Amino acid sequence: MKQSTLPGSDVTVSQLALGCWGLTSDFHWGQRDAAAAQATVAAALDAGITLFDTATMYADGANETLLGELLAGKRNEVQIATKCTPAQTTADEVAAGLDASLTRLKTDYVDLYQIHWAGTDEELAEVWGALIQLKQLGKARAVGVCNLGPKQLDVVASLEKPSTDQLPYNLLFRAIENEILPRCKTQKMGVLAYSPLMHGMLRGEWKTADEVPATRARSRHFSSQREHVRHDEDGHETLTFDTIECLQQFADVSHNTMVELALRWLASNPQITSILVGASSPEQIAANAEAIARPLDKELLKQVNQVTDPLKQAMGTNADLWQSAAGSRIH
Repeated sequence: MKQSTLPGSDVTVSQLALGCWGLTSDFHWGQRDAAAAQATVAAALDAGITLFDTATMYADGANETLLGELLAGKRNEVQIATKCTPAQTTADEVAAGLDASLTRLKTDYVDLYQIHWAGTDEELAEVWGALIQLKQLGKARAVGVCNLGPKQLDVVASLEKPSTDQLPYNLLFRAIENEILPRCKTQKMGVLAYSPLMHGMLRGEWKTADEVPATRARSRHFSSQREHVRHDEDGHETLTFDTIECLQQFADVSHNTMVELALRWLASNPQITSILVGASSPEQIAANAEAIARPLDKELLKQVNQVTDPLKQAMGTNADLWQSAAGSRIH
């Protein structure tokens, strides 16, 4: 498993990370089985995955608690990343939040502590200052951000450059290519890519928008008329599933599964420090680890970019998966 060092730190992480949100039951993922979670984490360790990403917001802390239990006795072999919540807007709240996370995770430090979502610029500056102080105290080996755009990155970089920006990035959602990836490259920040399979849409199992479970049909790909969306846009349902069909054809011709195509596409981008992939079984872990070991050849990479470009253009520069441009939390 390829390893990379997070910029500005001595934290080394695996190219493939386990995104732990889906290990616990919640509104988005539905019911999850604790035994399956245990087997999945064990398989991740066996596959050479060392980075495990969680958050206080995932199942109201239950995800951190589960991860702490499943990694017991393995602390020196892994890197744990977690996040403060948007409700923590003062330095005292951030410090107390991390202490609570450390208790749930059964550790006295995290390897990467991140801002999950930014508030106002004033709140962002205070929260980021608190993260810097927590790093100085040794409670976090490195500090980073999630879901921050260029203007927000300027706010935090004026105090200290983040090691990483964690962002949504996949073949069906390439908005960060417009402004955010170039900014991260210029400022030499690591990029952690989340939602690499677009909540399962890039597994190729759903052929139409109506087949997607209602709790997952919430992104800006879908019509605002669907039950759980938070945006007011028309969506791009036909274009999205036409694109998925084209990608399936490319996958078949190149002897890839859809998952392999999606993960190999990300692994071909040298700017992506680590790919955060959720999994619900050891078999998925093994397949994901094998996929990223073989980046796409240049011609297939070019073709895949071309076929997904119309959807990229339609989705626009707004990098918030969930909310319209006027209410976007990423700017």
